[in-house]
Amino acid sequence: MKVAIVRATIAREKLMADDFIPDSEEIIGYEEVDEEKFYRPLAELLYTRIKEMREEGRVKGNVGGIQANQE
Repeated sequence: MKVAIVRATIAREKLMADDFIPDSEEIIGYEEVDEEKFYRPLAELLYTRIKEMREEGRVKGNVGGIQANQE
């Protein structure tokens, strides 16, 4: 999978206000990466958070209460 390497700049004032929208973005290169290695950290993070939410009872059944179309 080909991914872009992006340089993002955010003003310090915005960071202090919890605003993480970049002031500017610049693609500085591209890199070929293994899809499994790229998505694994995200999948592990989401799995852990969803598992905790289910154990606390904040989520029941489908994740976030989203239901599949049933006919």
